[in-house]
Amino acid sequence: MNMPEIKATMVFERADGKKSTVSVSDADPAVTAAELNSAMDLILAKNVFAPDNNEFVKKISGKLISTTTQDFEMSV
Repeated sequence: MNMPEIKATMVFERADGKKSTVSVSDADPAVTAAELNSAMDLILAKNVFAPDNNEFVKKISGKLISTTTQDFEMSV
């Protein structure tokens, strides 16, 4: 049986007004909204990302995405 892949996705607004997304693969499916919110606050406070030299200035959204993949054998 295939287990779902869980990814945490966080969207931020940059200083230039554009949006940037940070995704974390293999996220814990038990992550709460409060924990994701805190992680986003920490990313903002530490200023660890600056795509195209534009700092993240605020949080836009965060979510967990669950993906299940079903592989099939192909006959030749």
